[in-house]
Amino acid sequence: MPIRSLVAALALLVAAFSSALAEPYLAVYEGMQCSACHSHPAGGGKRNAYGNAFAQTEMLSKRVGDGGMWSGEISKWFAIGGNLRAEYRYVDTPNQPEVSEFDVSRGTIYLEANLIPGRVSLYVDQQFAPRGSLNREAYLKLRSESGKWHLAAGQFFLPYGLRLQDDSAFIRQVTGVNFNNSDRGLQAGYESGPWSTLLSLTNGSGGASENDTGKQVSFITNFVASRWRAGLSFNFNDSDAGDRQMQNLFFGLKTGPIAWLAEIDWINDDLPAGADRDSLAGLLEANWLVGKGHNLKLSYSYHDPDDGISDNHQVRYSVIWEHTPMQFLQGRVGIHIYDGIPQVDAQNRDELFIELHGFF
Repeated sequence: MPIRSLVAALALLVAAFSSALAEPYLAVYEGMQCSACHSHPAGGGKRNAYGNAFAQTEMLSKRVGDGGMWSGEISKWFAIGGNLRAEYRYVDTPNQPEVSEFDVSRGTIYLEANLIPGRVSLYVDQQFAPRGSLNREAYLKLRSESGKWHLAAGQFFLPYGLRLQDDSAFIRQVTGVNFNNSDRGLQAGYESGPWSTLLSLTNGSGGASENDTGKQVSFITNFVASRWRAGLSFNFNDSDAGDRQMQNLFFGLKTGPIAWLAEIDWINDDLPAGADRDSLAGLLEANWLVGKGHNLKLSYSYHDPDDGISDNHQVRYSVIWEHTPMQFLQGRVGIHIYDGIPQVDAQNRDELFIELHGFF
């Protein structure tokens, strides 16, 4: 099917359905820390009571039904949440057969036990789809009496960069810091007013069993104002297979109905025989709140896998329309256009998708 015809068909389908919540651009719109809406201080995962109220009142076109507000809190001791994303995807790769498929891209359940409300909690993020059960996060968290400090131990996502929902963006895919790659260790954090800082020490094995004595250090700090934010991250993984050091700068800016996001990552890898490789990844994204419940996302992703080789960079252009017609239901339709080395077919593919997202 021609791409233009398929885009039109998908747009009509999504209109019949229902933005991806848990995105940094929403925090930029509202001038808030990610922890204002999520149990995890860096955002993503289970929504807290405020995050659930926000999702059911502020980001939808129309509230439906006469039921009360879902807070996620079963009692003061226990809270629950979840996400299910079903999608249709069409991929057109030069010189290769077209791919067209339906899939469940992700299904997760979040459980939080508040053992001592406000002080000690146990958190679990369990993925049940696709293809079997997988624990993504499981940690015990201790908060100070003031609530400004916390210490967590267990398995968690690393504190680094913008926590985009889209793991295929180069800043998520190339760095390896994404929702497919948690790690085990300790995490300490501080949040007060506009400042938020997280530091973790983990195995560096991506959640697998430890296989050497090296450890991974991750650090992020950011400052949040009503219309802008700025931050930086650092990550170093000491591994027998080769060390990796990453650092980045990221920004957010609100200009009227548009929320801008930007990040640039510098990555250094130690290769066998004492060689080094320096690479670069970047993102520029605009989110235009066209109307209540409607967001138009335009993004540009860049990746230079080796700055010692000329003309080997890749770019990706994305146009995505997100619509939230009612509480607990979202829809997205979009296109990713890749442009890379002409001889590598996969780097020049086009991807079209439609996604239906249910959450609570």
